[in-house]
Amino acid sequence: MNVLRCLSVGLVALVAGLPAANARAATLHVGAASCDITPDMPSFLHGSFSARVSTGVQHPLTANVLALESREGDRGADSAILISVDTCVVRASFLLPLREAIRQQLPEFDLGKLIVAATHTHTAPTTKDGAFKQQEGVQVPSEYVTFAVARIAAAVKQAWETRQPAKFAYGLGHAVVAYNRRAVYANGTAVMYGRTNDPNFRAVEGMEDHDVNSMFFWDASDKLLAIVVNVSCPSQEVEGLRLISSDFWGPTRESLKEKYGQDVTVLGLCGAAGDQSPHLRYRQAADDRMTKLRNLDRLQEIARRIVHGVDEAYEAVQNVKQDDVVVKHQSAVVQVPERIVTEAEYQSCKAEVERLKANPGDGRGNWNARVVARYERLKTNPAPLFPTPVNVLRIGDAVLCTNQFELYTDFGVQMKARSKAVQTFVVQLANGAGKPQPPAEAPPEDKTDWHYSSSGTYLPSERAVQGGGYGAVIQSNTVGPEGGQVLVEETLKMINAMF
Repeated sequence: MNVLRCLSVGLVALVAGLPAANARAATLHVGAASCDITPDMPSFLHGSFSARVSTGVQHPLTANVLALESREGDRGADSAILISVDTCVVRASFLLPLREAIRQQLPEFDLGKLIVAATHTHTAPTTKDGAFKQQEGVQVPSEYVTFAVARIAAAVKQAWETRQPAKFAYGLGHAVVAYNRRAVYANGTAVMYGRTNDPNFRAVEGMEDHDVNSMFFWDASDKLLAIVVNVSCPSQEVEGLRLISSDFWGPTRESLKEKYGQDVTVLGLCGAAGDQSPHLRYRQAADDRMTKLRNLDRLQEIARRIVHGVDEAYEAVQNVKQDDVVVKHQSAVVQVPERIVTEAEYQSCKAEVERLKANPGDGRGNWNARVVARYERLKTNPAPLFPTPVNVLRIGDAVLCTNQFELYTDFGVQMKARSKAVQTFVVQLANGAGKPQPPAEAPPEDKTDWHYSSSGTYLPSERAVQGGGYGAVIQSNTVGPEGGQVLVEETLKMINAMF
Protein backbone atom coordinates (compact mmCIF):
# COMPACT_ATOMS: atom_id res chain seq x y z
CA MET A 1 0.00 0.00 0.00
CA ASN A 2 2.82 2.39 0.89
CA VAL A 3 4.66 1.42 -2.29
CA LEU A 4 1.57 2.15 -4.38
CA ARG A 5 1.15 5.47 -2.65
CA CYS A 6 4.76 6.42 -3.31
CA LEU A 7 4.40 5.45 -6.97
CA SER A 8 1.26 7.57 -7.21
CA VAL A 9 2.91 10.61 -5.65
CA GLY A 10 5.97 10.16 -7.87
CA LEU A 11 3.81 9.96 -11.00
CA VAL A 12 1.99 13.17 -10.06
CA ALA A 13 5.31 14.93 -9.49
CA LEU A 14 6.66 13.62 -12.79
CA VAL A 15 3.63 14.85 -14.74
CA ALA A 16 3.76 18.24 -13.01
CA GLY A 17 7.39 18.59 -13.96
CA LEU A 18 7.01 17.79 -17.67
CA PRO A 19 8.20 20.58 -19.96
CA ALA A 20 5.70 23.03 -21.41
CA ALA A 21 5.99 21.40 -24.83
CA ASN A 22 4.07 18.41 -23.49
CA ALA A 23 1.19 20.50 -22.17
CA ARG A 24 -2.00 20.44 -24.19
CA ALA A 25 -1.76 23.03 -26.95
CA ALA A 26 -4.33 24.67 -29.18
CA THR A 27 -4.42 26.45 -32.51
CA LEU A 28 -3.36 30.09 -32.26
CA HIS A 29 -5.44 32.83 -33.91
CA VAL A 30 -4.20 36.43 -34.09
CA GLY A 31 -5.48 39.79 -35.27
CA ALA A 32 -3.72 43.15 -35.14
CA ALA A 33 -4.56 46.79 -35.79
CA SER A 34 -3.22 50.28 -35.18
CA CYS A 35 -4.77 53.74 -34.98
CA ASP A 36 -3.59 57.35 -34.77
CA ILE A 37 -4.61 59.13 -31.55
CA THR A 38 -2.73 62.39 -32.11
CA PRO A 39 -4.88 65.38 -31.05
CA ASP A 40 -5.65 67.96 -33.74
CA MET A 41 -5.49 70.95 -31.40
CA PRO A 42 -3.28 72.22 -28.54
CA SER A 43 -3.42 69.96 -25.48
CA PHE A 44 -2.09 69.92 -21.94
CA LEU A 45 0.86 67.53 -21.80
CA HIS A 46 1.04 65.00 -18.97
CA GLY A 47 4.16 64.46 -16.89
CA SER A 48 5.04 67.62 -14.97
CA PHE A 49 3.70 69.69 -12.08
CA SER A 50 3.21 72.80 -14.23
CA ALA A 51 1.05 73.19 -17.33
CA ARG A 52 2.67 72.58 -20.71
CA VAL A 53 0.54 73.18 -23.78
CA SER A 54 1.50 71.49 -27.05
CA THR A 55 2.50 73.72 -29.96
CA GLY A 56 2.88 71.05 -32.64
CA VAL A 57 3.69 67.40 -33.34
CA GLN A 58 7.10 65.77 -33.36
CA HIS A 59 6.07 62.11 -33.69
CA PRO A 60 2.41 61.01 -33.93
CA LEU A 61 0.75 59.14 -31.07
CA THR A 62 -0.65 55.71 -31.81
CA ALA A 63 -2.44 52.86 -30.10
CA ASN A 64 -1.44 49.39 -31.25
CA VAL A 65 -3.62 46.35 -30.69
CA LEU A 66 -2.96 42.61 -30.65
CA ALA A 67 -5.88 40.17 -30.32
CA LEU A 68 -5.02 36.59 -29.37
CA GLU A 69 -7.16 33.49 -29.12
CA SER A 70 -6.33 29.84 -28.69
CA ARG A 71 -8.87 27.43 -30.17
CA GLU A 72 -9.50 23.77 -29.65
CA GLY A 73 -11.42 22.88 -32.77
CA ASP A 74 -14.15 25.50 -33.12
CA ARG A 75 -14.14 26.31 -29.41
CA GLY A 76 -12.22 29.27 -27.98
CA ALA A 77 -9.94 28.07 -25.17
CA ASP A 78 -8.46 31.37 -23.93
CA SER A 79 -7.88 34.88 -25.20
CA ALA A 80 -6.27 38.26 -24.71
CA ILE A 81 -6.45 41.74 -26.16
CA LEU A 82 -3.24 43.67 -25.61
CA ILE A 83 -3.15 47.42 -26.29
CA SER A 84 -0.05 49.60 -26.21
CA VAL A 85 -0.97 53.30 -25.96
CA ASP A 86 1.26 56.33 -26.39
CA THR A 87 0.21 58.01 -23.17
CA CYS A 88 1.80 58.79 -19.81
CA VAL A 89 -0.21 56.55 -17.50
CA VAL A 90 -3.41 54.52 -17.77
CA ARG A 91 -5.73 56.43 -15.48
CA ALA A 92 -9.21 55.34 -14.50
CA SER A 93 -10.46 58.43 -16.37
CA PHE A 94 -9.09 56.84 -19.56
CA LEU A 95 -9.36 53.11 -18.90
CA LEU A 96 -12.96 53.00 -17.74
CA PRO A 97 -14.40 54.75 -20.83
CA LEU A 98 -12.21 52.55 -23.02
CA ARG A 99 -13.42 49.38 -21.33
CA GLU A 100 -17.01 50.51 -21.80
CA ALA A 101 -16.43 51.29 -25.48
CA ILE A 102 -14.84 47.87 -26.02
CA ARG A 103 -17.73 46.21 -24.18
CA GLN A 104 -20.15 47.86 -26.58
CA GLN A 105 -18.09 46.83 -29.60
CA LEU A 106 -17.38 43.28 -28.38
CA PRO A 107 -20.10 42.37 -25.83
CA GLU A 108 -19.01 38.72 -25.68
CA PHE A 109 -15.38 39.50 -24.84
CA ASP A 110 -14.27 39.00 -21.23
CA LEU A 111 -12.82 42.36 -20.15
CA GLY A 112 -10.72 40.54 -17.58
CA LYS A 113 -8.63 39.47 -20.58
CA LEU A 114 -7.94 43.07 -21.61
CA ILE A 115 -4.49 44.60 -21.04
CA VAL A 116 -4.02 48.34 -21.67
CA ALA A 117 -0.45 49.57 -21.16
CA ALA A 118 1.12 53.03 -21.43
CA THR A 119 4.45 53.67 -23.15
CA HIS A 120 4.91 56.39 -20.51
CA THR A 121 5.64 59.32 -22.78
CA HIS A 122 5.56 62.73 -21.09
CA THR A 123 4.59 64.41 -24.36
CA ALA A 124 1.04 63.09 -24.75
CA PRO A 125 -2.18 64.75 -23.56
CA THR A 126 -3.29 64.45 -19.97
CA THR A 127 -6.49 62.42 -19.66
CA LYS A 128 -7.85 63.97 -16.47
CA ASP A 129 -9.95 67.12 -16.28
CA GLY A 130 -8.86 69.59 -13.62
CA ALA A 131 -5.20 68.61 -13.61
CA PHE A 132 -4.47 72.10 -14.94
CA LYS A 133 -6.57 75.26 -15.11
CA GLN A 134 -8.41 75.15 -18.42
CA GLN A 135 -7.28 77.65 -21.06
CA GLU A 136 -9.13 78.99 -24.08
CA GLY A 137 -8.10 77.19 -27.25
CA VAL A 138 -6.69 74.19 -25.37
CA GLN A 139 -8.44 70.84 -25.69
CA VAL A 140 -10.37 69.71 -22.61
CA PRO A 141 -8.77 66.43 -21.46
CA SER A 142 -12.06 64.52 -21.32
CA GLU A 143 -12.76 65.56 -24.92
CA TYR A 144 -9.41 64.09 -25.92
CA VAL A 145 -10.32 60.88 -24.07
CA THR A 146 -13.59 60.65 -26.02
CA PHE A 147 -11.69 61.10 -29.31
CA ALA A 148 -8.93 58.60 -28.47
CA VAL A 149 -11.24 55.98 -26.97
CA ALA A 150 -13.46 55.92 -30.07
CA ARG A 151 -10.46 55.30 -32.32
CA ILE A 152 -8.90 52.69 -30.05
CA ALA A 153 -12.18 50.78 -29.61
CA ALA A 154 -12.59 50.67 -33.41
CA ALA A 155 -9.04 49.30 -33.74
CA VAL A 156 -9.78 46.69 -31.08
CA LYS A 157 -12.89 45.59 -32.96
CA GLN A 158 -10.89 45.35 -36.18
CA ALA A 159 -8.12 43.30 -34.54
CA TRP A 160 -10.58 40.92 -32.87
CA GLU A 161 -12.73 40.40 -35.96
CA THR A 162 -9.75 39.75 -38.25
CA ARG A 163 -8.28 36.95 -36.13
CA GLN A 164 -6.78 34.24 -38.31
CA PRO A 165 -4.63 31.13 -37.88
CA ALA A 166 -1.19 32.30 -36.86
CA LYS A 167 2.30 31.27 -35.85
CA PHE A 168 4.35 32.51 -32.90
CA ALA A 169 7.95 32.81 -31.77
CA TYR A 170 9.69 34.78 -29.07
CA GLY A 171 13.27 35.82 -28.47
CA LEU A 172 15.73 37.83 -26.41
CA GLY A 173 18.03 40.60 -27.61
CA HIS A 174 19.83 43.39 -25.80
CA ALA A 175 20.18 47.15 -26.06
CA VAL A 176 21.42 49.88 -23.74
CA VAL A 177 18.36 52.14 -23.61
CA ALA A 178 17.74 52.69 -19.90
CA TYR A 179 20.05 54.23 -17.32
CA ASN A 180 19.37 54.21 -13.60
CA ARG A 181 18.48 57.84 -12.93
CA ARG A 182 19.15 57.97 -9.18
CA ALA A 183 22.59 59.22 -8.15
CA VAL A 184 23.90 58.26 -4.68
CA TYR A 185 26.24 60.57 -2.78
CA ALA A 186 28.84 60.20 -0.04
CA ASN A 187 26.32 60.98 2.71
CA GLY A 188 24.02 58.15 1.58
CA THR A 189 21.33 60.34 0.03
CA ALA A 190 20.01 59.76 -3.47
CA VAL A 191 18.73 62.26 -6.01
CA MET A 192 16.78 61.52 -9.16
CA TYR A 193 18.81 62.98 -12.04
CA GLY A 194 21.44 64.06 -9.55
CA ARG A 195 24.77 65.29 -10.92
CA THR A 196 27.28 62.50 -11.50
CA ASN A 197 30.20 64.91 -11.95
CA ASP A 198 29.83 66.07 -8.36
CA PRO A 199 32.88 65.18 -6.20
CA ASN A 200 30.50 63.56 -3.70
CA PHE A 201 28.93 61.27 -6.30
CA ARG A 202 29.58 57.63 -5.45
CA ALA A 203 27.29 55.36 -7.50
CA VAL A 204 24.08 54.91 -9.39
CA GLU A 205 21.59 53.46 -6.95
CA GLY A 206 20.29 50.34 -8.64
CA MET A 207 20.65 47.97 -11.52
CA GLU A 208 19.59 48.42 -15.13
CA ASP A 209 17.77 45.92 -17.35
CA HIS A 210 19.01 45.91 -20.94
CA ASP A 211 16.80 43.08 -22.21
CA VAL A 212 14.90 43.58 -25.45
CA ASN A 213 12.12 41.00 -25.18
CA SER A 214 10.34 40.33 -28.46
CA MET A 215 7.34 38.33 -29.62
CA PHE A 216 6.61 37.73 -33.29
CA PHE A 217 3.32 36.71 -34.89
CA TRP A 218 2.90 35.51 -38.49
CA ASP A 219 -0.12 34.42 -40.49
CA ALA A 220 -0.39 30.89 -41.90
CA SER A 221 1.60 31.87 -45.00
CA ASP A 222 4.46 33.28 -42.90
CA LYS A 223 3.63 36.94 -43.42
CA LEU A 224 4.62 38.90 -40.30
CA LEU A 225 1.55 40.42 -38.62
CA ALA A 226 2.79 41.91 -35.35
CA ILE A 227 5.83 42.43 -33.14
CA VAL A 228 5.67 42.95 -29.38
CA VAL A 229 8.76 44.72 -27.99
CA ASN A 230 9.31 44.99 -24.23
CA VAL A 231 12.05 47.39 -23.03
CA SER A 232 12.55 48.44 -19.39
CA CYS A 233 12.64 52.17 -20.06
CA PRO A 234 9.99 54.91 -20.16
CA SER A 235 9.72 56.82 -23.43
CA GLN A 236 10.94 60.11 -21.99
CA GLU A 237 13.99 61.27 -23.90
CA VAL A 238 12.18 64.45 -25.02
CA GLU A 239 9.94 64.74 -21.97
CA GLY A 240 10.35 68.50 -21.57
CA LEU A 241 9.17 69.42 -25.07
CA ARG A 242 6.01 71.36 -25.79
CA LEU A 243 5.40 69.10 -28.78
CA ILE A 244 3.19 66.04 -29.05
CA SER A 245 5.53 63.07 -29.34
CA SER A 246 5.58 59.31 -28.93
CA ASP A 247 9.24 59.83 -28.03
CA PHE A 248 11.61 57.00 -29.01
CA TRP A 249 8.76 54.60 -29.83
CA GLY A 250 7.88 56.77 -32.84
CA PRO A 251 11.16 56.29 -34.74
CA THR A 252 11.46 52.73 -33.38
CA ARG A 253 8.14 51.74 -34.93
CA GLU A 254 9.01 53.56 -38.15
CA SER A 255 12.33 51.69 -38.42
CA LEU A 256 10.77 48.30 -37.68
CA LYS A 257 8.02 48.88 -40.25
CA GLU A 258 10.56 49.95 -42.84
CA LYS A 259 12.43 46.71 -42.27
CA TYR A 260 9.64 44.20 -41.66
CA GLY A 261 6.71 45.71 -43.57
CA GLN A 262 4.48 48.76 -43.30
CA ASP A 263 1.50 46.56 -42.38
CA VAL A 264 3.23 45.11 -39.32
CA THR A 265 1.70 46.26 -36.03
CA VAL A 266 4.37 47.13 -33.44
CA LEU A 267 3.43 47.14 -29.75
CA GLY A 268 5.94 48.87 -27.50
CA LEU A 269 5.68 47.85 -23.85
CA CYS A 270 7.50 49.46 -20.93
CA GLY A 271 9.13 47.02 -18.53
CA ALA A 272 9.77 47.63 -14.82
CA ALA A 273 11.50 51.01 -14.97
CA GLY A 274 10.40 53.28 -12.14
CA ASP A 275 14.01 54.27 -11.49
CA GLN A 276 15.13 54.28 -15.12
CA SER A 277 15.38 56.86 -17.90
CA PRO A 278 16.83 57.10 -21.42
CA HIS A 279 18.72 60.25 -20.37
CA LEU A 280 22.48 59.81 -20.35
CA ARG A 281 23.79 59.93 -16.79
CA TYR A 282 27.54 59.98 -17.42
CA ARG A 283 30.00 59.70 -20.38
CA GLN A 284 27.57 61.95 -22.27
CA ALA A 285 30.24 63.60 -24.42
CA ALA A 286 31.42 60.23 -25.72
CA ASP A 287 27.87 59.03 -26.37
CA ASP A 288 26.90 62.28 -28.11
CA ARG A 289 30.01 62.06 -30.28
CA MET A 290 29.09 58.59 -31.51
CA THR A 291 25.51 59.62 -32.23
CA LYS A 292 26.75 62.61 -34.22
CA LEU A 293 29.22 60.45 -36.17
CA ARG A 294 26.31 58.16 -37.10
CA ASN A 295 24.41 61.26 -38.33
CA LEU A 296 21.49 60.52 -35.99
CA ASP A 297 19.58 62.45 -33.38
CA ARG A 298 19.11 61.00 -29.89
CA LEU A 299 15.69 59.43 -30.60
CA GLN A 300 17.02 57.79 -33.75
CA GLU A 301 20.01 56.46 -31.81
CA ILE A 302 17.73 54.85 -29.21
CA ALA A 303 15.58 53.42 -32.00
CA ARG A 304 18.69 52.01 -33.69
CA ARG A 305 19.61 50.14 -30.53
CA ILE A 306 16.13 48.71 -29.95
CA VAL A 307 15.76 47.64 -33.58
CA HIS A 308 19.14 45.88 -33.36
CA GLY A 309 17.89 44.00 -30.30
CA VAL A 310 14.74 42.95 -32.16
CA ASP A 311 16.75 41.96 -35.23
CA GLU A 312 19.09 39.68 -33.31
CA ALA A 313 16.12 37.89 -31.76
CA TYR A 314 14.25 37.62 -35.08
CA GLU A 315 17.26 36.18 -36.85
CA ALA A 316 17.52 33.38 -34.29
CA VAL A 317 13.82 32.50 -33.85
CA GLN A 318 12.24 32.99 -37.27
CA ASN A 319 12.72 29.30 -38.07
CA VAL A 320 11.15 27.98 -34.84
CA LYS A 321 7.62 29.30 -35.36
CA GLN A 322 4.79 27.42 -33.64
CA ASP A 323 1.06 27.37 -34.36
CA ASP A 324 0.08 25.00 -31.58
CA VAL A 325 1.24 26.90 -28.51
CA VAL A 326 -0.35 26.81 -25.08
CA VAL A 327 -2.21 30.04 -24.28
CA LYS A 328 -3.35 30.76 -20.74
CA HIS A 329 -4.53 34.11 -19.40
CA GLN A 330 -5.45 34.97 -15.82
CA SER A 331 -6.34 38.25 -14.17
CA ALA A 332 -6.65 39.05 -10.49
CA VAL A 333 -6.91 41.99 -8.13
CA VAL A 334 -4.06 41.68 -5.65
CA GLN A 335 -4.29 43.40 -2.28
CA VAL A 336 -0.93 44.97 -1.45
CA PRO A 337 -0.18 46.98 1.71
CA GLU A 338 0.03 50.72 1.31
CA ARG A 339 3.10 52.59 2.44
CA ILE A 340 2.31 53.95 5.92
CA VAL A 341 2.72 57.69 6.40
CA THR A 342 4.83 58.52 9.45
CA GLU A 343 4.15 61.37 11.88
CA ALA A 344 7.23 63.23 10.61
CA GLU A 345 6.10 62.85 6.98
CA TYR A 346 2.62 64.05 7.89
CA GLN A 347 3.90 67.17 9.63
CA SER A 348 6.27 67.99 6.79
CA CYS A 349 3.58 67.60 4.11
CA LYS A 350 1.06 69.57 6.15
CA ALA A 351 3.54 72.46 6.42
CA GLU A 352 4.14 72.34 2.65
CA VAL A 353 0.40 72.50 1.96
CA GLU A 354 0.17 75.67 4.03
CA ARG A 355 3.24 77.19 2.39
CA LEU A 356 1.95 76.52 -1.13
CA LYS A 357 -1.50 77.97 -0.54
CA ALA A 358 -0.05 81.25 -1.77
CA ASN A 359 0.59 79.59 -5.15
CA PRO A 360 -2.50 77.53 -6.03
CA GLY A 361 -1.15 76.70 -9.50
CA ASP A 362 1.74 74.72 -8.03
CA GLY A 363 0.80 71.01 -8.31
CA ARG A 364 3.00 70.15 -5.34
CA GLY A 365 0.22 71.43 -3.08
CA ASN A 366 -2.11 68.58 -4.03
CA TRP A 367 0.89 66.24 -3.98
CA ASN A 368 1.38 66.96 -0.28
CA ALA A 369 -2.33 67.22 0.53
CA ARG A 370 -2.85 63.62 -0.56
CA VAL A 371 -0.28 62.48 2.00
CA VAL A 372 -2.00 64.49 4.74
CA ALA A 373 -5.33 62.84 3.88
CA ARG A 374 -3.72 59.38 3.88
CA TYR A 375 -2.27 59.93 7.35
CA GLU A 376 -5.61 61.05 8.73
CA ARG A 377 -7.32 57.97 7.30
CA LEU A 378 -4.97 55.79 9.35
CA LYS A 379 -7.05 56.66 12.40
CA THR A 380 -9.87 54.46 11.13
CA ASN A 381 -7.81 52.07 9.00
CA PRO A 382 -4.28 51.64 10.38
CA ALA A 383 -3.27 48.94 7.87
CA PRO A 384 -4.72 50.03 4.52
CA LEU A 385 -4.55 47.74 1.50
CA PHE A 386 -4.32 48.87 -2.10
CA PRO A 387 -6.15 46.72 -4.67
CA THR A 388 -4.09 46.43 -7.82
CA PRO A 389 -4.90 44.54 -11.04
CA VAL A 390 -2.45 41.91 -12.30
CA ASN A 391 -2.67 40.03 -15.58
CA VAL A 392 -0.54 37.03 -16.48
CA LEU A 393 -0.56 35.82 -20.09
CA ARG A 394 1.30 32.67 -21.07
CA ILE A 395 2.06 32.00 -24.73
CA GLY A 396 4.06 28.82 -25.17
CA ASP A 397 7.09 28.95 -22.87
CA ALA A 398 6.96 32.76 -22.60
CA VAL A 399 4.87 34.76 -20.16
CA LEU A 400 3.80 38.40 -19.94
CA CYS A 401 2.81 39.85 -16.55
CA THR A 402 1.47 43.31 -15.77
CA ASN A 403 1.27 45.82 -12.96
CA GLN A 404 -0.03 49.38 -12.74
CA PHE A 405 3.00 51.01 -11.10
CA GLU A 406 6.20 52.74 -12.08
CA LEU A 407 7.87 49.67 -10.68
CA TYR A 408 11.53 49.88 -9.72
CA THR A 409 13.68 47.57 -11.81
CA ASP A 410 14.77 45.50 -8.79
CA PHE A 411 11.25 44.07 -8.56
CA GLY A 412 11.03 43.29 -12.27
CA VAL A 413 14.35 41.45 -12.19
CA GLN A 414 13.11 39.40 -9.22
CA MET A 415 10.11 38.31 -11.27
CA LYS A 416 12.28 37.38 -14.23
CA ALA A 417 14.78 35.50 -12.09
CA ARG A 418 12.19 33.37 -10.27
CA SER A 419 9.68 32.82 -13.08
CA LYS A 420 9.27 29.29 -14.42
CA ALA A 421 8.80 30.67 -17.93
CA VAL A 422 11.73 30.48 -20.31
CA GLN A 423 11.32 34.21 -20.96
CA THR A 424 9.34 36.69 -18.88
CA PHE A 425 7.98 40.01 -20.13
CA VAL A 426 7.25 42.37 -17.22
CA VAL A 427 4.94 45.24 -18.22
CA GLN A 428 4.36 48.26 -15.98
CA LEU A 429 1.74 51.04 -16.08
CA ALA A 430 -1.00 48.68 -17.26
CA ASN A 431 -4.70 48.56 -16.34
CA GLY A 432 -4.55 51.38 -13.79
CA ALA A 433 -8.06 51.02 -12.37
CA GLY A 434 -9.60 49.18 -9.46
CA LYS A 435 -8.71 51.92 -7.01
CA PRO A 436 -10.16 52.42 -3.53
CA GLN A 437 -12.74 55.13 -3.00
CA PRO A 438 -11.36 58.59 -2.21
CA PRO A 439 -11.99 60.00 1.25
CA ALA A 440 -15.00 62.29 1.60
CA GLU A 441 -12.72 65.25 2.32
CA ALA A 442 -10.79 64.83 -0.95
CA PRO A 443 -10.94 67.89 -3.23
CA PRO A 444 -13.60 67.41 -5.95
CA GLU A 445 -11.03 67.51 -8.72
CA ASP A 446 -9.19 64.60 -7.08
CA LYS A 447 -12.12 62.25 -6.65
CA THR A 448 -12.06 60.78 -10.16
CA ASP A 449 -8.50 59.53 -9.97
CA TRP A 450 -7.60 59.33 -6.30
CA HIS A 451 -4.19 57.68 -5.96
CA TYR A 452 -3.60 57.97 -9.70
CA SER A 453 -1.45 61.06 -10.03
CA SER A 454 1.62 60.34 -12.15
CA SER A 455 3.82 60.90 -9.09
CA GLY A 456 1.82 58.51 -6.93
CA THR A 457 2.49 55.46 -9.07
CA TYR A 458 6.18 54.98 -8.18
CA LEU A 459 6.85 51.73 -6.33
CA PRO A 460 10.40 52.02 -4.93
CA SER A 461 12.91 49.52 -3.61
CA GLU A 462 13.96 49.50 0.04
CA ARG A 463 17.33 51.03 -0.78
CA ALA A 464 15.61 53.84 -2.67
CA VAL A 465 13.43 54.71 0.32
CA GLN A 466 16.53 54.82 2.49
CA GLY A 467 18.21 57.19 0.05
CA GLY A 468 15.16 59.44 -0.30
CA GLY A 469 14.59 61.82 -3.17
CA TYR A 470 11.82 62.15 -5.73
CA GLY A 471 10.37 58.80 -6.69
CA ALA A 472 11.08 57.33 -3.25
CA VAL A 473 9.65 59.90 -0.83
CA ILE A 474 6.18 59.40 0.62
CA GLN A 475 4.61 61.93 -1.78
CA SER A 476 5.73 59.77 -4.71
CA ASN A 477 4.32 56.50 -3.40
CA THR A 478 1.00 54.98 -2.52
CA VAL A 479 2.67 51.58 -2.17
CA GLY A 480 6.18 51.08 -0.79
CA PRO A 481 8.79 48.29 -0.72
CA GLU A 482 6.68 45.97 1.45
CA GLY A 483 3.83 46.16 -1.04
CA GLY A 484 6.28 45.73 -3.91
CA GLN A 485 7.46 42.44 -2.46
CA VAL A 486 3.88 41.25 -2.06
CA LEU A 487 3.28 42.17 -5.70
CA VAL A 488 6.32 40.13 -6.72
CA GLU A 489 5.26 37.07 -4.72
CA GLU A 490 1.64 37.12 -5.90
CA THR A 491 2.61 37.65 -9.52
CA LEU A 492 5.07 34.75 -9.34
CA LYS A 493 2.39 32.50 -7.86
CA MET A 494 0.18 33.26 -10.86
CA ILE A 495 3.03 32.74 -13.35
CA ASN A 496 4.37 29.55 -11.87
CA ALA A 497 0.93 27.98 -11.49
CA MET A 498 0.69 28.10 -15.29
CA PHE A 499 3.72 25.84 -15.67
